[in-house]
Amino acid sequence: MTRRLLFTLVLTGTLAPAAQAQISDTARVAPPAVQWVDFEAGLKAASASGKHIMVDVYTDWCGYCKKLDAETYAEEGVRRILAESYVSVKLKGDSSRKLKVIGQALEAGGKTLLQFVPSDTGGTSEVGLSRTALRVRGFPTIAFLAPDGRLITKWDGYINAERFTQMINFIKDDLYEVMTFNDYLESLDKAKEKS
Repeated sequence: MTRRLLFTLVLTGTLAPAAQAQISDTARVAPPAVQWVDFEAGLKAASASGKHIMVDVYTDWCGYCKKLDAETYAEEGVRRILAESYVSVKLKGDSSRKLKVIGQALEAGGKTLLQFVPSDTGGTSEVGLSRTALRVRGFPTIAFLAPDGRLITKWDGYINAERFTQMINFIKDDLYEVMTFNDYLESLDKAKEKS
């Protein structure tokens, strides 16, 4: 292409759509890194915002915990969903740091559920909360709580970004109230087959 033709294309706007596409691709803003808070702050933020809570129970010596941070939580789609729909909490599963949180039994629909609430009078350590209340048996473990602090479910072990995205969509859309996660995955598979 000669300079004169290129100059003419620029002046007439024929080149503008391609240039605009290039500009919009570079101007696209990636979601921020996951914004982690501690358990007490997470309960308060979720209560105020109505967002679900995602609790990453980890240890410093856990290799799969580091892989979860480096791969799954670093994925752009995961970061976007967590930023928009979740309060993200880190809980160090082997720490004796005291928390001003208690776990209490909650009766709902004939079932006894575990609910976490802030407490000025009582509390437990991070290790106590993870081992006793959350029944963590290995690391990493990811617990999901409703905005009111009710335990919804937990995932034991490493989870890749694709499966984690499915899990956080399932939780944020409150689908756990009407189906199991396996039923949800089957519905996604059926939708793929139809398209």
